[in-house]
Amino acid sequence: MEQNARLTYLLEQLTAHTATDEELDELAAMVDGDVPGATIDVVESWLETNRPQPQPAYDHAHWMEVAGQILEADKLREDPVAAPEHRVHYLHRWGWAAAVILLFATGAWFFNHYRKPQQPPTANTGSPLDVSPGRNGAVLTLADGSQMVLDSAGNGIITRQNGTAVTLDNNALQYTPEDDGTGEVKYNTITTARGRQFKVRLPDGTLVWLNAASSLRFPVAFKGKERVVSFTGEAYFEVAKNALQPFRVQVPGKIDIDVLGTAFNVNAYTNENNSYATLVEGAVRVSLPGNTGGGVVLKPGDQLLAGLERMEVIHNANVDKAIAWKNGLFNFEGVGLREMMRQLERWYDLEVVYEGNVPEIQFFGEMSRSLKLSDVLAGLENADVHFRLEAGRKLIVMP
Repeated sequence: MEQNARLTYLLEQLTAHTATDEELDELAAMVDGDVPGATIDVVESWLETNRPQPQPAYDHAHWMEVAGQILEADKLREDPVAAPEHRVHYLHRWGWAAAVILLFATGAWFFNHYRKPQQPPTANTGSPLDVSPGRNGAVLTLADGSQMVLDSAGNGIITRQNGTAVTLDNNALQYTPEDDGTGEVKYNTITTARGRQFKVRLPDGTLVWLNAASSLRFPVAFKGKERVVSFTGEAYFEVAKNALQPFRVQVPGKIDIDVLGTAFNVNAYTNENNSYATLVEGAVRVSLPGNTGGGVVLKPGDQLLAGLERMEVIHNANVDKAIAWKNGLFNFEGVGLREMMRQLERWYDLEVVYEGNVPEIQFFGEMSRSLKLSDVLAGLENADVHFRLEAGRKLIVMP
C-alpha cells in the first residue's frame, strides 16, 4: 500500500509537470522494475480516474500483446519485432507501462524531460549531424515590393504606410493606425519560411500567429464594408470584433472564411490534399471559393475538412491538436507517417526522401517543438521506421 501511494504521488507530479529529476528517476525505476502487473495495475487505475480528457478505448489484451513486442524489440535490437502498423508510441524503451502513460496524454512531458541518452543521426561519413528546431522570423514585403527581414530587425517603428505605423516589438509585428490615411490602399505580405514562425497584429487589432511556410497578405489600413485578407499555410486568428465590418479570410483555391469576432485555426498548405478550419470560439461560415450563397456555419469545437469539391464538419473535434503548434507542441494523435514528415519538413526545413517500401504507420502522442531533430528521431526509432540524416538537411526515411 505504501508503494502504491508513492506511485500515485509520482503520477500526480508527472501530470502537473512539477516532478523533479529525482522523482522522474524513481518513477522510471518503478516502471522498469514492475512486478507481475502490480505497478501497471495502479497506473491504469489512477489514469482511468484522473486522465485529463476522453481517449481512445483501451483494449487490455491488445496492449499486453504490444507490451511483449516492445520488450522483445528492446532486448533483441539486432532482430526487432515489427511494431503494429496502426499504433506506435514514443516511450517504447521504458516498456509498456510508459506507453500506457503516453496513451493517456501524460507521457510526452515525461519523454521530453527524462529519456536515456541517444546518439544523434549520422551521415554515411560517420560525422554527427543535427538540425535545430525552428524559431521566430519572417520576411515583410511592402507595397512597393521592397522586403524587410524581420529576424534581424531591431525593435521600434520600421516603416510608415497609409497613415499606419509598422512596429516590431519582441518578435511580433504591429500595425497601428495614426490617422485616416489617404490615397490608394496599400497591401503588405508577411511570409514565414520553413523553420520560422511569427506573430502579427493587424491594423484592426486582429492577432495572427503564422506557422512555418505560411503567407498572409493584408491592407495596411482596413477600409470599406469588410476586412479581407489572403492566406496560405497555417495560422491561428483572434479576430477583433466589428459587426459593421466583417472579417474574411480567403485561401486561394481552398476555402473562404467569414467571421465577426472569433478565434480559429486554419490549416491550408498547398502540399496537403485537405484544408481544415477549427473553431475555438465565436462563429464562422466556411465556403468553397466562388460559392457565395452557400457555406457551412461552425460552432466552437467544430472542425471543417474541405477537399477540392466537398466539405465535411467534424463535431467535438480535437481542438488542442489543431492549435498544438501555437503552444509549442507537435501533436501526432492519429497522424500518419507521411503527414508527420511533412510537419517536420516545415519546422526543421528539411528535404524528406523515402527509400524502399516504408510502411504508413500511425502515431499517437505529443512532442515539444523545441527539441532538436535528433531527439525527435530518437523518439521514433522503435517505430519500425529508420532514418538517415545527410548533409544539406536531407532526411532519408527507410523501412
